Amino acid sequence: MCDISNDSDNRDERFDINASRLERRRKSIAAQTPILRELRNAGYNVASIYYLSTNYEKYSDALPIILKHLERGGYPGPIMGHLARLMGVKEARPYWDRLRRLYETHTTETQLCDGLADALGRSAGKEQFDGLVELLRDDSRDGVRVMFIPDIIRVGREQGWRVVESVADDPVLGKEASYRLHQRDLRRRAKARRDARRNT
Repeated sequence: MCDISNDSDNRDERFDINASRLERRRKSIAAQTPILRELRNAGYNVASIYYLSTNYEKYSDALPIILKHLERGGYPGPIMGHLARLMGVKEARPYWDRLRRLYETHTTETQLCDGLADALGRSAGKEQFDGLVELLRDDSRDGVRVMFIPDIIRVGREQGWRVVESVADDPVLGKEASYRLHQRDLRRRAKARRDARRNT
């Protein structure tokens, strides 16, 4: 015999979860209203900031709007974090120093800090390499610094690998650095085996 009361409890729990999810979404969209209005005026018609990067392959004209709202602040943590991540494109390089100032002055909002670290890394080019290394070595920021390692390698290439080698024993960065170095060594050994087979 099935337990009708148990089924009813499960339905009520699912209803509560769905209602809570819908309410969070409603509040998120309401909080985004000023941003979405400016994005629409710039030609980006999205129902949420979370759709901007999926609906538009490039959104260069939206970057000043996004940065303005980042600098203004006051939005819930998930929105601030996503705004920051939207700046993680090469077209945002002209704004890199402003993103860095935001990163260096906002030290307690976890989602924003992570988003800014992601954006600083992914938007960086050769001109920002030294800045990335400085951010990596800034031990006041603890674990979030790990996020700079892959982009230091991408931007700096051999110079970047030397930086990663230099932090392999760091208590915070060492695990990620060692992993990246191990993967590099595996690729090098695989390439050496392929080259040896071709030459035989």
